[in-house]
Amino acid sequence: MNQKGSSEISSEAAPNTNEGQSVVLGLWGVRYQVKDVSRSIDFYTKQLGLKLDMKNLPAFGQVSGDNFKLILSGPGASGSRAMPDGRQQEPGGWNRVILK
Repeated sequence: MNQKGSSEISSEAAPNTNEGQSVVLGLWGVRYQVKDVSRSIDFYTKQLGLKLDMKNLPAFGQVSGDNFKLILSGPGASGSRAMPDGRQQEPGGWNRVILK
């Protein structure tokens, strides 16, 4: 487990023993906690050349590149809700990998 209490994720999918197939089909994207969604969208689209897929300011935005989605969760987004123990999610360690 890392500092934030989440476990490490292997780059290989564990096989589904019931069907003999992988449960994970690949990486879909990452949910990234940010303080300012609009500013983050500007950075990822103008500086890094990602494409804007959608935005619902000030809480949410999604940008993408080749087969990758980056979901920007700002304060007030459902992905930024407090953890069950009351800790607030914030930029710098509360990001999530999203699997297919």
